[in-house]
Amino acid sequence: MESSRIALRAAAVLGVVFFSLATGCAKTTEHDDVQYDDRFDDDVMDIYVPDGDGPHPAVMFIHGGAWIGGSRSEFTDAAKRMARSGYVAATIDYRLVPDIVYPENVRDCTCALAFLRAHAAEYKIDPNRIAVWGYSAGAHLASLVGLSIEHPEHVPDCKAGKTGPPNAVIAGAGVYDLRDEDSSLYRDYLGGGPDDRREHYANVSPIVHAAPNKPPFLFVVGTDDLFVREEQAHKMKDALAGHGNDATLFEVAGGGHLLNSTIEGTWTLEESDLTTESWIVAKAFLDRTIGR
Repeated sequence: MESSRIALRAAAVLGVVFFSLATGCAKTTEHDDVQYDDRFDDDVMDIYVPDGDGPHPAVMFIHGGAWIGGSRSEFTDAAKRMARSGYVAATIDYRLVPDIVYPENVRDCTCALAFLRAHAAEYKIDPNRIAVWGYSAGAHLASLVGLSIEHPEHVPDCKAGKTGPPNAVIAGAGVYDLRDEDSSLYRDYLGGGPDDRREHYANVSPIVHAAPNKPPFLFVVGTDDLFVREEQAHKMKDALAGHGNDATLFEVAGGGHLLNSTIEGTWTLEESDLTTESWIVAKAFLDRTIGR
């Protein structure tokens, strides 16, 4: 069993090496500090456009940080890598607690997606092939964008106007059911506790919005994540699959929230959805759902 696992990981590394050699020289054009909602200074994105006429499929990255921190720069390397392989990639910032409470950051994310669709021709994007990829708090937000963009509290309220859900979602190490959670973090984010904000705790939970005809989902979890319970992703995947949706879960064996083991037996500081194995699984998922 262990030898098979090592062989699989070695094959994954060789696959990434081959893929990097094949795509590493592709040209990209960078658009930095693009304001996707001019009402708020924090609502900016960086966009990486691959060479060629397009239109290209696109991926919008949403960073983590417990809704109180983080930056779009966390996904810069991943976005550049996606652009080298033929996808337009956008990394977004959004407003953070304590400057805002729910649902303002959800609306920021839905406005970012609406902006990309409204400006699809400018950035060579196929508006019908856009995925959203988030990690940790970003996975929670990406899931809400994918499942509840038409909910009254989540509808884009910016100049770009309303838009439909993304065409695929990748969610890494996220929380999907907050209905029974109670901590200072959730109270700050939701403006109170579950007793006096019961409706908010339900609406902010992606699992509540599981229904038929939702976009394809890929969930990525580390089996040794000390911050987010792995069962959250399993329950979310099962809820979507139970409604007949395309939902897949990939486990990073021994992976943590940020600290992950390597083939050599050492440790690396990276998000579990960007490990070697996860990248190959995610790229295959995107190629299958929105790729060429």
